[in-house]
Amino acid sequence: MEVSKEAIPEELHKQLKDYVYDIIGQMHYVHKDLGPGLPEYIYQEALVKRIEKQIVKPLKEFQYHPIFDGEPLESYVKMDLVVPMSRGNIIIECKSISAITTKERLQAYGYLRATRFPIAILVNFGSWPKAEIERYYYNDGTIYAF
Repeated sequence: MEVSKEAIPEELHKQLKDYVYDIIGQMHYVHKDLGPGLPEYIYQEALVKRIEKQIVKPLKEFQYHPIFDGEPLESYVKMDLVVPMSRGNIIIECKSISAITTKERLQAYGYLRATRFPIAILVNFGSWPKAEIERYYYNDGTIYAF
């Protein structure tokens, strides 16, 4: 796995931001309405309702069996939400903590590598005054922040 410190090309960066724009907007809506300090599952449920109402029905607690040596494993990863989109599924990992750390980033990176989905969004509803949101793009074994 490689996490690139290099910037992605400007046009791709714009396309990726446009692709997740509405989802990010729903995250801000949930944070603004509920504020910080609630358990993660409350934000997750509220976000599901907002995404379902505004965009598409997300898959909650989505289970995925990683492929190893060409075969699916019996074990699985369970992601908070997966938003099925036309150009690739988007993983959403919700947190309600004081700040995002390397631990949460590594979890998101692991989900990207295991599923090979193109985008993961890590959102922390425990921050103030805004939700802390990090976006990652996975392509050919490399993860880019955007």
